[in-house]
Amino acid sequence: MKGTKLASLLIVSTMAAGLTACSGSNEPSPTSNKSQSTTSTSKPASGSATNSPKTDKTHDISFMNFAYTIFPDPNGKGVEAIREKFNANVKAQFVLQSDYKEKLNVIMASGDMPDVVAIKDLDANYYKWAKQGAFLPLDDYLDNYETFKTVPDSIYDQFRVNGKTYSIPMYAPTYTFSGTIRQDWLDNLGLSMPTNYQELLDVAIAFTKDDPDQNGKADTYGFALGENISPTHAMGAYWSPAWYHKDEEGNFIPGLIGPGRKEVIETLAAAYKEDAVTKDFAVLNWAQANKEFYSGKAGIFIGVPNGMIEDYYLGLLKVNPEAVVNPIPFFIAPDGSQGNPKGRGFFGLTTLSAKLKNDPDKVERILEILDYGRQFIPVDERNADNEQYDWMMGGLDVGYEMVNDKAVPITGQESQTPIQYMMQRHEFWKPWAPNDEANEYSKALYNSQEMQDFIGKIEQMEKEYNKTPYDDPSYLVYSETNAAKGSELNLYLIGEQTKMISGQRPIAEWDKMIEEWKSRGGDQLMTEINEGIKAARE
Repeated sequence: MKGTKLASLLIVSTMAAGLTACSGSNEPSPTSNKSQSTTSTSKPASGSATNSPKTDKTHDISFMNFAYTIFPDPNGKGVEAIREKFNANVKAQFVLQSDYKEKLNVIMASGDMPDVVAIKDLDANYYKWAKQGAFLPLDDYLDNYETFKTVPDSIYDQFRVNGKTYSIPMYAPTYTFSGTIRQDWLDNLGLSMPTNYQELLDVAIAFTKDDPDQNGKADTYGFALGENISPTHAMGAYWSPAWYHKDEEGNFIPGLIGPGRKEVIETLAAAYKEDAVTKDFAVLNWAQANKEFYSGKAGIFIGVPNGMIEDYYLGLLKVNPEAVVNPIPFFIAPDGSQGNPKGRGFFGLTTLSAKLKNDPDKVERILEILDYGRQFIPVDERNADNEQYDWMMGGLDVGYEMVNDKAVPITGQESQTPIQYMMQRHEFWKPWAPNDEANEYSKALYNSQEMQDFIGKIEQMEKEYNKTPYDDPSYLVYSETNAAKGSELNLYLIGEQTKMISGQRPIAEWDKMIEEWKSRGGDQLMTEINEGIKAARE
């Protein structure tokens, strides 16, 4: 077979590491106060105002984007298809994502910014360049294009600068990680699904001491855990690293010092004493932590609808055909909430050069191409009968093939597919979905029935138990201290909490740890974040 299974890459986050596609992940689609219809926004591949050039002039459009594994030929067939359809000569430059930041800094310093540039990280440089006038303000254009105007304000607000919108967000769902557990082990021991941390601890200890796989050996345990306390084992926003809690003065505090996080660390520390946590977790990388669970050693881990690695799960079933992994419903928090924090809802940004200010026809041509490539097509319409999808993906048996009634990109044929050159791409097509559920990741991303069933259970759990999904207010704020010292401050807390889990520092020193963190810059960080939140909400 010339087609290939869609493979996902691993991204490790110091805040909430997990399995996530390189294109999106944490990431984890938008929820909005605007229209959220689940109907198709697909249009025919020709004859609509959206994709028909308004003039006969052919525009040269240069753009630069980051890439992980796929670097299409700048002169591929996909470029020719765009030229014919949109009267646009796309001049593409793809840079390895690990080198992208350095390359972009050089380009921007030279003053020779391409017409379109992808922004990988929402960092100090982005704000600096926007304030310096490097990017074209796009506010006057947003309502003219369907996939731009349906982006919720809660997402645009995250990267507006001085009240102006300089970017089009690249799509990512708002899913974040939820707990998973070996249901067959629960059944073997006559245990119920845990609904709080005390029950979760009891289950973890039983998984360690009571032979849950019934092989007569003491070779299993509870929590799979890796370095940087990854995954967080947060069973909802209350326990997550999100800025959920407030201090006595009513100011938001980061979740890493909140009461929910303390409960998680107390639980893991108690489990560690009972050998119910990966013993060498502090030095275990993410791939090794995955192996602990998917080799059948540990019974509690995480999952997410998008970005899971199918071969890991199938490997577990090969080792233990009777294995059943279920999602853990979000716990009900002390304040009555039940649900996860939302992801940012985007992965990277697309900016236009301010030099295009006096060329509105070219700006509109660029935005037409962007909008066309972002339009959502339901999973069951992704086939040759849908002219738009077929064109974007390079044609049936050219850029993609149908495998078990599902469209699968053909490895090595990326240069044949126009979508790779349409300036918002994540290696593969990522349309702007109307909501998380519309993506149907269980069907769209995975090939085996076993994996589809597993992901389907996670999707159903999200639908049923994510009753109060949480918008992290810190997303609305750019903090100089966070940009300069945020990672360092997070790692300090994670390092001290690692010591608490392994018994090297007493949890009784939790408040002392917080004061130490504040003295290192955490106090200033909280001041900036809270001032920013207040300003954003006025």
